[in-house]
Amino acid sequence: MTLYFDLPRTTPITADPSPWRDRRPSPRLVQATVGSGFLAALLLAAGVWSAVVGDAGAALACGAAVLILGHLCGLLLNLWVRPHNTGDRVWISRIDDGTPGLTFGYSRRLYYWYASFLTLLTVTQATLALRSPALAVGALLTAAPLYVLLRHAPGRLALTPDGVYHHGVWTQQFVPWQAVREILPGEQARVPVIALPATPSPDARVRRSLFRAPDDVAIQVPWLAAEPSLVLQTLRWYHANPAHRFELSFQIAADRVHQRTWHHH
Repeated sequence: MTLYFDLPRTTPITADPSPWRDRRPSPRLVQATVGSGFLAALLLAAGVWSAVVGDAGAALACGAAVLILGHLCGLLLNLWVRPHNTGDRVWISRIDDGTPGLTFGYSRRLYYWYASFLTLLTVTQATLALRSPALAVGALLTAAPLYVLLRHAPGRLALTPDGVYHHGVWTQQFVPWQAVREILPGEQARVPVIALPATPSPDARVRRSLFRAPDDVAIQVPWLAAEPSLVLQTLRWYHANPAHRFELSFQIAADRVHQRTWHHH
């Protein structure tokens, strides 16, 4: 006896291998990267000269400034030269309500550069505030984003059978698949993003930090550890193929992403 199963058919989608291939970095980003690197080099030379002539205070001050500017340059350089990874590492993990989902991680490299820069800046201002109390305000202003950054780390994007969960740098959001209108590559404030405009839904939830975040999910491309075009393709495919969303809680979804089997059962 032969048994026949009605397997769900797939809906093909248009694949763009790199929707951001023609994007150029912001001129301000380039200028800030070059400028911070140049100043770090000058201060390093000044610090070495101060150490040679025996001025320990000036050498220490230059060393602290080099560390701050060097980490700022490193952060900006990562955003400019290599704003994302080219890997395809995905895994199954649980979101805030315990539902397992296909997970794309955030870049630990960017977390290091961002957190290190804010830490150095905060510690330096707090130390100098003993002599100049006004700098205590600056220390508080940099400590606040550092606290939120470390509290929310590490970020991730998880696709579950019910919807999309985004644990970003500043906020946590969940939007049901039925509420997502479309999935678009674009830019926000000159930063490439994957946007998920959605209609209001009682099942959506947002947990904001100290900073205001948009209601719609917007994944900033530079923070992704996986290849952004692969993340975009995965989102679009499961958005267009609701019959296959049950896979998102199991290893079969990760296998599909690794093998790029977008047109098979």
